[in-house]
Amino acid sequence: MEEQGIDFQTLPIFSGVDREGAAQFVRQVGGYVQSFPKGERISYTHGDTPRIGIVLEGIVQVLLTDPYGNEVLAYELKDGALFGNVWAVVGTEVCSSMMLETRTSAAVLWLPYREMEKVYRETGDVQGLVARNLFSILSRMMFTMIQKIEVLSQHTLRGRLKLYLIQQEKAQGGLRVRVPGRVQLAKILECNRSALTREIGRMEDEGALVCGDGWMELRSK
Repeated sequence: MEEQGIDFQTLPIFSGVDREGAAQFVRQVGGYVQSFPKGERISYTHGDTPRIGIVLEGIVQVLLTDPYGNEVLAYELKDGALFGNVWAVVGTEVCSSMMLETRTSAAVLWLPYREMEKVYRETGDVQGLVARNLFSILSRMMFTMIQKIEVLSQHTLRGRLKLYLIQQEKAQGGLRVRVPGRVQLAKILECNRSALTREIGRMEDEGALVCGDGWMELRSK
């Protein structure tokens, strides 16, 4: 797909922006278009430059890989869909690995997120700052939902608990993590509280988990 022939104005992200204004924004932030054949796998979260992607044409699947190497199909994207905002905003160090897979030949518009932030700062108007803040808030909400998908994709209660604690280790920056009470934790893991208590007890007996007042620490991943 030739970038010169693309009408960026037709993308939902540029709704209300005229054709030249949309093209100018893409140029200003250093956006670029990349084409992929069917069946291509694209690693998104690796690299130093956080990018937001927009599907220009084709169908793309978003795959998540948990710490155990298991892949989960998170969602599917079609023309105009935006992805990668969670990793750009939250940071790849607290997110699981993300992989894209093209179901058809596809074209993606990449927008470097740091350059987009720079444009917001330079513009300095209230509308731009509110839009940036709203984008950040929504991205963090989506991050929470993606983490939930990862946890619930585990086939065992032990797997759910371990992955939840691994997520909290990344978020809290340590091995000993703060956890809610058993009732709330059972709701998060979508399980029976009694079953959760039994599983925690077994893990403690095996030396795989240490628990204290309001905290847990995994001893075996």
